[in-house]
Amino acid sequence: MNILKRFSLFEVSLIAVILGIHLYAALADAYTFPNVWFKRDDAYYYFKVAQNISEGNGSTFDGINLTNGYHPLWMIVNIPIFALARFDLILPLRVLLMVVAGFHAASAVLIYRLVKSNLSHAVAILAAVFWAFNFYIHYTVYEYGLETPLAAFAVIYFIYKLSQFERGWRTKAVTPREIVKLAIIAVVVMFSRLDLVFLAIIAGTWIILRGKTIRYLLPLDMAIIIVSMTSSVALRTGIVPYNNYYASSAIEAAFLALFVKLVLLYFFGAYQHPRTKSVWIIFRQILIAITTSVVIIIGISMLLVQLGFGRDFPRSAFILDWGVSLFLIFALRLAACWFSNNNSTQPESPVLEFKASWKQWLAEGTAYYGVLGGFLALYMFFNKIMFGISSPVSGQIKRWWGSLPNTIYEAPASNWFSFLGIGMGGPFDTWQPASDLFYWGGEVLRALYPGSNRVNDRYYLAMSIFILLGMILLFINKRRSLNIFSKMAFIPLIAGSGIQALSYSATSFGGAKEWYWVSQMILMTLTGSFFIDLILKPLQKIKIARLALEITSVLVGAYFAYNLGNYVLTSMRHGYFPADRPYMEVLEYLEENTPPGSIIGMTGGGNVGYLIRERTIVNMDGLINSYEYFNALQNGEAPIFLYERSITIIFANPQLLEVPPYYGQFAPYLERYSSYGGKGLLYLLEEPKY
Repeated sequence: MNILKRFSLFEVSLIAVILGIHLYAALADAYTFPNVWFKRDDAYYYFKVAQNISEGNGSTFDGINLTNGYHPLWMIVNIPIFALARFDLILPLRVLLMVVAGFHAASAVLIYRLVKSNLSHAVAILAAVFWAFNFYIHYTVYEYGLETPLAAFAVIYFIYKLSQFERGWRTKAVTPREIVKLAIIAVVVMFSRLDLVFLAIIAGTWIILRGKTIRYLLPLDMAIIIVSMTSSVALRTGIVPYNNYYASSAIEAAFLALFVKLVLLYFFGAYQHPRTKSVWIIFRQILIAITTSVVIIIGISMLLVQLGFGRDFPRSAFILDWGVSLFLIFALRLAACWFSNNNSTQPESPVLEFKASWKQWLAEGTAYYGVLGGFLALYMFFNKIMFGISSPVSGQIKRWWGSLPNTIYEAPASNWFSFLGIGMGGPFDTWQPASDLFYWGGEVLRALYPGSNRVNDRYYLAMSIFILLGMILLFINKRRSLNIFSKMAFIPLIAGSGIQALSYSATSFGGAKEWYWVSQMILMTLTGSFFIDLILKPLQKIKIARLALEITSVLVGAYFAYNLGNYVLTSMRHGYFPADRPYMEVLEYLEENTPPGSIIGMTGGGNVGYLIRERTIVNMDGLINSYEYFNALQNGEAPIFLYERSITIIFANPQLLEVPPYYGQFAPYLERYSSYGGKGLLYLLEEPKY
């Protein structure tokens, strides 16, 4: 009963509805799980590896090759659940669905509490029910069976704790214990999805540099510097050559620029309070800092080339970077000048500020980054010893795919919209679920801007209009905007989400997926809540209007819940599919056409690998295979590698194996003997036919 007292009536109702909907799904026919709910092949990579770990076979998908192609914390969650697979393959899926429901409910409640404590009750209800019952969020985050439910919960909880920290440090001294606690939460965020390391790193600056102007500017400067350098190289070379040849050198230059520019911007006074000096002085300081940093970066780059460490790099990109970074960093200072409060005191010298603060910064930085970096170093060291590679092999493979021309798998960012994370649909549409609003706006604009070939134009025009209206709202409510941006940790969330998106688009990453953008979905939800609050703020002062808004929010939530519940009711059928129906038709085909004990090579193959009986599936694209197989695939020796591990049957599309990343290396070793659904069942020969 004491636990129930910690929850409001709305929270209890929200939890009950979420768990009720998921419980109905969890009790559905077995056939619905691989065909309706857990449909993504990638999820079964986790499931099969977790099953093998629980049975003492080690971190392996196939029982043959060790692999680390997954995010570690979600695997830890899955291991005890898939220990149940020895009794029944569908039972763990039912249990996992309810575990996901728990993360779902907890995330919705945290969003409610976060928004309620900073905005209004009506908007908090809207934010919570939107997160809980929005179709896109539910489908992308909670139905795939991937790490996204845990990642979403970790990020929301981190933002919630940062919001509490923001209130606390202004009234009492911050203890090392508090810093370490936040660092441990950041570790959970990082290991829930490894690409969230950027948010964890940037949040550290937000925590440690509190009370200083630099905490507001530094995170956004970091994003600006990285996007400036990488986009300057892409401007100079073009997107396709950038992906094929220059991505690695551009990232190296970006990290060099990050260090040099931030140091010089600080010591040239670009992080002093913007209201303490004129616009001209601010521009002069930034101009000198950026110009000096570009000269230093060029010098270091040329030296590295002379020493044999530097890579091929278009040096004229440095000039473009100078102009882009100068413009964006100065524009950020102008915005900071508008939003900040008046400050009539003399600006403190950067050197004096550093002398006064460096001991505190060092102590707290050591506590925070010692914990974060220590756990990351241990993880990388363990992976290097255990698997031969310090980071997940799946990420290495996808970056290799992105550098290949005409690969059969998903291409890297191929145009400027995708490069900047604003692609219209597709894997680089990082604005979801706000993108639906832009689609709707584009349809509204059809009457003014007709033409079936102008869908993209209308979409980006609608996006521009919404951004402009949002900026107007922010500038009109500048004091409240700055206050809420601080209390809800918007700045580290914006910077971390932006850099995370760039870590894919700017590194020629092939095979990016829509579920990568968890922190961006949270950012869009909180941003939408903030703008709705600004619009409704005048009504909140009227008691009857405030009550009406809360009732309306509840009714909207009931409507969203009904729609989602109806979807689950009609898709997760009970007593509809025969109990003996094969989980997937392809399983029946493979079991009829291969002898028991067969070891079958297959591109993808996650769901088949988990559900097939008396046979073993070996992943051929490498995402859940070993680092040794990755090297063999790169060197054109994959057929030999597989045959040496007793794989004599391949189930794949032979045409797919002709193009990158396979480059036809399997063709001389294959002999077809059956076909199914566009794929061939083929013998893998010991010696090539030609």
